[in-house]
Amino acid sequence: MAIASGWPTGTYLDTVSDAGRAALLRLGVQKVFRRGDALVRESERSDHVILLVQGLVKATATLENGRVALLNVKVGGDLVGEMAFLAGGPRSATVTACVDTRTRVITAAQFTDYLTRFPAAHFDLDKMILRTLEWSEQRRTDFSGYPAAVRLARVLSYLADAYGHQVVDGTALKLNLTQGEIGSLVGVEEDTARREFRTLRDRGVLTMGYRTITIVDRDVLRKIAEL
Repeated sequence: MAIASGWPTGTYLDTVSDAGRAALLRLGVQKVFRRGDALVRESERSDHVILLVQGLVKATATLENGRVALLNVKVGGDLVGEMAFLAGGPRSATVTACVDTRTRVITAAQFTDYLTRFPAAHFDLDKMILRTLEWSEQRRTDFSGYPAAVRLARVLSYLADAYGHQVVDGTALKLNLTQGEIGSLVGVEEDTARREFRTLRDRGVLTMGYRTITIVDRDVLRKIAEL
């Protein structure tokens, strides 16, 4: 969902000032990551940041049992790699392009200078990181307090609010993520995710296509999500 800035609500480019947005879009070098390419890899040591101009990426991390957990998704207007930039440690996740994604790769020195010239943008960066942490904390709370159906409905409601596009039949989520990958956002196995998606479809809440979900009845979805 976009507002006056032209960027999806809550993304970094949406929150910074007009002058800060224009300056940020001039930084770094343009690079296109093809679908399946890794923008950054877990545990690697690098401190540049990547501004997503257009596209969709997913952040994943390897768990102690060897499984890969989907942590978050980001779209055009978001920033990638900000934690390693600020903390100076290794990358905490692998970020992979879900579709061809146009970016600007910005060195740590360039981004530091940018934050010096636009102090309010540092505050906006802090707010973006807080939203990411709040997302993670909410997912942990959901894991311990709600069954799979509620957790899935909650994450679908969030994704619809953040990244949905209005179409004739409802709100389309063209995230290019499988049902299993979305299920991993709420900590369920792929078989469980598929079963819960079928239940939502049979109740008339959504329709499903290839890597596309359309929310037909947002009100019922929110009731299932207990929001």
